[in-house]
Amino acid sequence: MVLSFVIDKEAYINLAVIGLGKLGLPLAVLLASNGNRVKGFDNSQVVRDLVRSKTLKSSEPGLIKLINSPSISLNVVENIKKAVEGSEVIFIIVPTPSLPSGHFSNEYVIDAVNNVGKHIGSSQRVVIDIVSTVMPGSCEGPIKSALERSSRKLVGHEVGLCYNPEFIALGSVLHDMEMPDMHLIGQSSPWAGEIVEKALQSIVKKIVPSRRMSLTEAELVKIAVNNFVTMKISFANSLLQASSRLTKIDIDVVTEALGLDTRIGNKYLKAAAPYGGPCFPRDTRALAALYQDLEISDSLSEATETVNKSHVDFIVNSICKQLKKGEKVGILGLSYKAGTSVKDESLGVLIARTLSGLGFEILAWDQEISAEGINEIDKHYKLCESSSKVIRDADFVVISRVLADNSIVKKQLLNSHRPFHDIWRQF
Repeated sequence: MVLSFVIDKEAYINLAVIGLGKLGLPLAVLLASNGNRVKGFDNSQVVRDLVRSKTLKSSEPGLIKLINSPSISLNVVENIKKAVEGSEVIFIIVPTPSLPSGHFSNEYVIDAVNNVGKHIGSSQRVVIDIVSTVMPGSCEGPIKSALERSSRKLVGHEVGLCYNPEFIALGSVLHDMEMPDMHLIGQSSPWAGEIVEKALQSIVKKIVPSRRMSLTEAELVKIAVNNFVTMKISFANSLLQASSRLTKIDIDVVTEALGLDTRIGNKYLKAAAPYGGPCFPRDTRALAALYQDLEISDSLSEATETVNKSHVDFIVNSICKQLKKGEKVGILGLSYKAGTSVKDESLGVLIARTLSGLGFEILAWDQEISAEGINEIDKHYKLCESSSKVIRDADFVVISRVLADNSIVKKQLLNSHRPFHDIWRQF
């Protein structure tokens, strides 16, 4: 269902954001910089102090500059009670870690909802908006029950419940929030969905279509979108594996032609690295787990993950064929993509661990990790202070992802005459 109305960006909304992490903080800052009165809370005192003092370090493009802007009116409060008081919409953006089964855990969401619910005023009309990714059925089930129990109110006229996951990528969070393809809003009632949409429309820089639907429909859409993307990635990579056994095949020529079919499209149809990061792998497993719950066997989600895992082996084997025993291997790029220091299921780390297990000494560098001042120790690799040192000291260099400073690294590699393997073939 589509509801369209004129958004008055001059009419502020009293908002609260619970969870000031890699997604919550950018959302809070954007909402605060666009005329809304925003209170933010995080369970971590360290995070609260860093945000309040504007001493936070982040490689997320544009975030620090926006936080330091004098026009920001983000009020970081010391407890959830202060966050809830007077708020019309409360965004909950807390972790929903994956369980061994592939399902998402609602533990932190339920805890946040319980704490929010018990502080809702007797005459307060408020919407609780769940932004964290959850399994289909969670909002209508345990989350709604927790909200009604803690607030002692039924979800309906005075208390609304929405599910509003963001389709963003680390490294472009601010851009993706300001220029989204759509706003997906699961709603307990139209009035709840309308005020959440109004808040979201206050931060965008273009006309954005909204899709408002039931809570469970929105939950399914969220993981289905990411599953469709991972299927495209794995399909392209499976073609790359096939092309390696054929003669005179340029996989980019193949995938570019495929993408010209408007039913397919070129976006994400790129044969190179497997998908990684904090969202794609776990959303794919979550949909596979849902299919299993519904007794639907041999799902596309399971096949997608199988191909993705096999592609890591394919890349490592391709690298090993170029190495000699005892060589030092340099890896440029440890995070899963440029613009973020997050290493969840990143190809660079997977390669480092595999080659280390085979007896190779690994030297690594990552611009984003260096920018955030992270001083990490990993038994699988030695983290170097610059790409120059990796290129100088390694016998062979692997470029695991597109780098933020490709041109500089290219010049270093060409001048060093060091053999290298560029998984993205961008040079």
